[in-house]
Amino acid sequence: MKPIYLALAATTALAAPALAQDTRELDAHVHGVSTVEIAVEHGAIEINILSPGMDIVGFEHEASSAEDKEAVATAIRQFLTPEEIVTLPEDAGCRLTEVLAHLHTGDHDDEHMHEGDDHAHDDDHAEGEGHDHYHEEHADEVRHSAFHVTYGFACDDEDALTSVGFPFFERFANAEEIEVQYVTETGAGTAELTPGAAEVSFE
Repeated sequence: MKPIYLALAATTALAAPALAQDTRELDAHVHGVSTVEIAVEHGAIEINILSPGMDIVGFEHEASSAEDKEAVATAIRQFLTPEEIVTLPEDAGCRLTEVLAHLHTGDHDDEHMHEGDDHAHDDDHAEGEGHDHYHEEHADEVRHSAFHVTYGFACDDEDALTSVGFPFFERFANAEEIEVQYVTETGAGTAELTPGAAEVSFE
């Protein structure tokens, strides 16, 4: 999906996306507010979501208790089921090509990935068991946890790809708002979504 990232960087005149700065921005996030970037190019759509840990699992500290670890594992499973988080127009004929979900917390990430239609896990362990942890260059700047999710879809009818809905709000009761930045081949824009207005339109 690199071309979509390039299109996003080259086309939009918006402020630097929150997701591009990733963990370095976590200490400035606002509870209740997630950020989303959407890029559409040649029938492919990529959706990036960054959500505060408090909104998703109700806490921001590193999961240490069995209860906290299960809450994180449950959230990751939900994110790895895209239809629970985002919806695309049925007429567009979109099929999932990539799912990546990970939790930034403390000085390491817990990462899970599905690729293509076979949705193969990179591991089958419960959260916190047998995961590969890696340290980030700027880990000392991270004060909050956040879930970072990427979805990739390939769509048969690009013209029908006119909106994205977010059942996300139905899954995570603490989520109050999504700030969206989007880029398509015909333009760019922003939107603020709420539980009562949970769809962004590109038209």
